[in-house]
Amino acid sequence: MFRLAMASMRSRLVAVGLVIVALSASMALLLTVERIQQATKSGFNQSLSGVDLVLGPRGSGLELVLYTVFHLGKPTNNITTATVLDIADDPMVEWSVPVALGDNHRGFRVISTTDEYFDRIKFGGDRPLVFAQGTTFSNLNEVVIGSEVAEALGYTLDTAIFVTHGSEMLGELHDDFSFNVTGILAPTGTPTDRAVFVSLEGYELIHLGWKNGSKAVSLENLDIGTIPKERLFPKTVTAVYLGLRSKLGLFKFTRKVNDYPEEAISAVIPGVALAELWSMVGTVDSVFQLLNWLIIGISIIGMVTMTMTGLDGRTREMTILRALGVSPPRLACLVLLETIIISLTAVLSAVVLVRLLTLGISDLLGQWAGIRIQLTWLAANELMTLMIIVLTGLGASLIPAGMVYKRSLHRGFAN
Repeated sequence: MFRLAMASMRSRLVAVGLVIVALSASMALLLTVERIQQATKSGFNQSLSGVDLVLGPRGSGLELVLYTVFHLGKPTNNITTATVLDIADDPMVEWSVPVALGDNHRGFRVISTTDEYFDRIKFGGDRPLVFAQGTTFSNLNEVVIGSEVAEALGYTLDTAIFVTHGSEMLGELHDDFSFNVTGILAPTGTPTDRAVFVSLEGYELIHLGWKNGSKAVSLENLDIGTIPKERLFPKTVTAVYLGLRSKLGLFKFTRKVNDYPEEAISAVIPGVALAELWSMVGTVDSVFQLLNWLIIGISIIGMVTMTMTGLDGRTREMTILRALGVSPPRLACLVLLETIIISLTAVLSAVVLVRLLTLGISDLLGQWAGIRIQLTWLAANELMTLMIIVLTGLGASLIPAGMVYKRSLHRGFAN
């Protein structure tokens, strides 16, 4: 039966080949889009771990998480360090790590913080940040860079760099003070790989003498050693990462922060903010999946239509098979077997195509958006999706199979 089905399909090679290509392409598109969606969600959810709350100015919690954690968008306001110190002294707070944003280096976000950042901030669940080379900053003129920054710009330890004022590459350069690279972080697959880290004091230093976004006094004319330490203590920061002593007090502390009387601030749970993000884009994901399934459905309809319209052209073939003693049920099974062969061939082609696509775009997505796609052949949910497609095609092919059975039974395919 298998040889007979293969011989019959070879006689219709062009039509069968087009159906296989259409099915393979549609299934590959469906699986690739699903992989990108899952990788995006996984990358976002695992970018920041070990942080219970993100403290920032009152406003959109989602916006706060996006520009502090994922470097998307611009900070709209800051909070005073007096408030930060007051919140950090709360008995419920175990640790706090402030961050200040606003500058960039050749398109990469500059994050000013403390060296405790590299001990407290984790990713991928509970994986700590690790230095591939060097160590954290300890002086005003020292900087730590992410792995992608080092790779893209060819930086090594002791490389001197300048920071650009503002979040745009076209901003004015802080060319009167350079930072030396003292540490390069190991790859994490998170926005950390595309960040440049300086100390809060170093960040405050390069902004001395700036007014209304323009340099008024150059640091070259100042003796940095004579600047009092308290002068380099920042008056404001963009946000603060907080770790609580007990997760049980998370919502209680959040309400306490939101009711803080001295300043309009809010505390955001990162996971809650991301859940809001996924609920917003969920409709778009559903539309993409619906379109992909419609493409697959059209391909299956095309396969069934090809089989049905080809029945008249196969009258001679069926007549010969009946004359050789092939029963009507076996002729119907022949049609079903052809459908199974076409479907399985399309599935194997789709799996190979998805593998090639993920290999081809994984590096591109990693560099462009920080998305890491798992390079697996076939996941359990993907196997289930393909089985549903095969069974759907097999069910649809029952129509032409039934037609073959009836015609061979009642008409005998007689000319």
